[in-house]
Amino acid sequence: MIVEVEVPRERGGCGVKDTLVIPQRRGTQHEVRGTLITADRVVTLGHARTQARAVLVRGSRVVWVGDDPDHAPAHRARLALDGCVIGPAFVDAHAHMTTMGMSLRGLDLSQARSGAELLRLVAAYAAQSTSRVIWGHGLDPHGYPDDLPTAEQLADVAGGAAVYLARADGHGCLVDQHTLRSAPLARADGVEVDAGTPTGVLRREANRIMRRWSVGAMDRSHLAEARRVAVRHAASLGVGSVHEMGGPDLMGVDDFDAWVEGEWPIEVLPFWGDLDLAVPIERDLRVVGGDLFLDGSLGARTAALDEPYHDRPGHHGELEFDDDNLVAWFTEVTRTGLQSAVHAVGDAAVRQAVRCWAKVAENLDRDGGRDMIRRGRHRIEHADVLPVDVLDDVAELGLHISGQPAYEGRWGGPGGVYETRLGPERAAGTNPFRALADRGIGVAFGSDGDSYAADPWRTVWHAETRRHAEHAVGRLEAVSMSTLGGRSAARQDRYVGVVRAGMRADLAAFEGDPYAADDPRGHPAVLTVVNGRTAYGDAPLPDAPGR
Repeated sequence: MIVEVEVPRERGGCGVKDTLVIPQRRGTQHEVRGTLITADRVVTLGHARTQARAVLVRGSRVVWVGDDPDHAPAHRARLALDGCVIGPAFVDAHAHMTTMGMSLRGLDLSQARSGAELLRLVAAYAAQSTSRVIWGHGLDPHGYPDDLPTAEQLADVAGGAAVYLARADGHGCLVDQHTLRSAPLARADGVEVDAGTPTGVLRREANRIMRRWSVGAMDRSHLAEARRVAVRHAASLGVGSVHEMGGPDLMGVDDFDAWVEGEWPIEVLPFWGDLDLAVPIERDLRVVGGDLFLDGSLGARTAALDEPYHDRPGHHGELEFDDDNLVAWFTEVTRTGLQSAVHAVGDAAVRQAVRCWAKVAENLDRDGGRDMIRRGRHRIEHADVLPVDVLDDVAELGLHISGQPAYEGRWGGPGGVYETRLGPERAAGTNPFRALADRGIGVAFGSDGDSYAADPWRTVWHAETRRHAEHAVGRLEAVSMSTLGGRSAARQDRYVGVVRAGMRADLAAFEGDPYAADDPRGHPAVLTVVNGRTAYGDAPLPDAPGR
């Protein structure tokens, strides 16, 4: 017979009640482990039991899910989250965490509404910054009523520091005059020139060179702090796992290694965006690519389109690789047993990815190539302009789509980037999440490193409240794509995702009930558990590493 002695402990927030339960077996010592967490309800996202009231966590696993806490197996502690709902921890399936951290603690340009305001933000930041590089993120000049600041104007307010202002999509930048002269851009493609003078706007190769140059000039401690800020912010939003998209043209190998080797309170799965397989293999990783760019972005007019840009007749954007090179790389990836991901925004780039995977399947068919490809769960990142006539091939090849619904909220409205670049007819078909779900194609949602989109409930909201309603998905579908979709896209769904006994304990609890509320936004996370450890909030569980 077990006698439970309850020792209440005061805690705050969300009606939280924490009780230490000391089980005692008469006549003997008997250690009992585990924490029972109760809430108004538990959303499991499972097929059998869809809801519950309590979850028992022991070690890194969920060992019991049920309605009546009195029926739970013996446990050492209880945590009552009254007025809260528990669900699977969210997954950010396409993240740029270092730049997100830099935006959160540094120069966030997402709220600038004019070129003049942008210049004022840079000047104010430069006045209090001690960094050698003024790095701003979130530049989105679409809709500005005036021109961007010139390279000379940026130099005048920067106080001698280098200025690198990254577009929100990462596929272009604005830099100051001194930086233009210092960086090795003499033969680079993508330097914008007006009347023979560089404007400071850089795209394609020039942007990649300048990004590497700027990262190399930054203080290492500043980057380390940005990484810490980013993971703590993600944990505070109920995110338990992020797919970090690194690469030589993004933040470089030192930043990539910091993510691979570091101890973080949430799970970080790093992708290396380059053709070289040695980098991930040497680090014992099973994924490659991620932001391996097949094209660029719509905002920078570097996404590859079948038909010309609506606002630049005759211009289609450009593909970064020819089919032969991509088929060879996909083949090597398949034979090595790695999972790949490629960046494709425009319909021409998406078609290229699907076409090349179909060619690999044909070439390897004698060796069961199509099954090998399906098992790989290879990914296409973004796929904003996804042609519906390739969906059969996408489904047949078992490819997964990693999308960012928040971009529909930012760029999908009347006069937005999508409509301006594509025209009204093509813009009405962007990000067809409903069609993907109806075909059974795996979909995972992410933020693309945008600090606004980092809140998963904003992602859910934008997925279900589409301007063109035929592309919307329901609340729980959007939640599933933001949780289970990321697990499937990372080939983790056998052991983490659904809240059920035997699965890894990656959980998130929120105030109120964002799963059922008219608007899920504004329901803060109160607890994030990763691998059975507390990544955010307060619970009678071990703390996650690096918290």
